[in-house]
Amino acid sequence: ELAAEVTALLALTAIRNQDKIGLVLFSDKIVKYIPPRKGRQSVMRLVREVLAAEDDATGGTDIAGALKFLNGVQKRRAVVFLVSDFQANGYERELRVTSRHHDVITIPVSDPAESELPRAGLAELEDPETGELLLVDTSDAKVRAAFAAAAKAEVEERDRFFARNGIDNVPVATDRPYIQSIRALFKRRASKR
Repeated sequence: ELAAEVTALLALTAIRNQDKIGLVLFSDKIVKYIPPRKGRQSVMRLVREVLAAEDDATGGTDIAGALKFLNGVQKRRAVVFLVSDFQANGYERELRVTSRHHDVITIPVSDPAESELPRAGLAELEDPETGELLLVDTSDAKVRAAFAAAAKAEVEERDRFFARNGIDNVPVATDRPYIQSIRALFKRRASKR
């Protein structure tokens, strides 16, 4: 829901700037493609599509596949907002390629529940990307600490990758407002012009 909300906000800002805006909606496959167009009707269609989208992924998230698709259909340089939870593997090479051709801004969407295990006893956890099941004793403080440390290290490595490749990164989370972060991004980019 947060990813859809942020995407809708970005689309609506395009009306104000009279920019073209398009959409590549993806899961493990391309779900919807709307070519870039100007105008209120185009933006409202995009917003409707994003808000109505359902998660029909059967095999995880294929960020690399979505970026390959984008690079195939978008030949002119564009500003690309990549909104995802980035809980996928193997997208780094394609993201580097995309960032050489386009101005890429990543918007990682997270939920604190994804990085901290509650103290709930035995719990069966499912990896949303692979479907693998794992039985975990969440009452064990060491297990919770290891889970939190692994989640933190993953985010830090992802953010270092973005920085090394000159990719703007604006993380948003379900437990805090994001408008200031988006506004700061636009101000920062406007001052570079």
